[in-house]
Amino acid sequence: MGLSGTTDSAVYEGLKDVLQRYPVVTTVAYQPDSIVKTFLRAQIDPARVVPATGPEQPRVDVEWRFTQNEQCYRIHYADPNTGFNCGWHRDADHPELGPVHFQYEMPRADHSQHEPASFEKDVPTEILWSALDGLFERRIRDLMSER
Repeated sequence: MGLSGTTDSAVYEGLKDVLQRYPVVTTVAYQPDSIVKTFLRAQIDPARVVPATGPEQPRVDVEWRFTQNEQCYRIHYADPNTGFNCGWHRDADHPELGPVHFQYEMPRADHSQHEPASFEKDVPTEILWSALDGLFERRIRDLMSER
């Protein structure tokens, strides 16, 4: 992680609320701590991931920054059991893909895959909920079945 820009504590409180209400999430905490709120980390119940994983808890890290009128973010899932990780990033890393891209790295792969992505909403909490739905209802299952 490490986006540039400023944070908005009200946005982070809303994002934390979304994560706490999402069914697969067990705990949510600010990282590195509640004073220096760089990003949010949600621990995921491995039994609720499809396909099931475990015994270690996967996590979703959420970082959100604002620069002038732009928002940059990373919503990134990582599973320590399988090595699979993926997420949506709105940053300047892949301008050829547009403002938002989805990236994933398969276990034991020597590179990551990137594809253009977009969200219908532009409110941070709605983007996060939509990303979590896409992640846990479709993307993990589809991508892990390709292995």
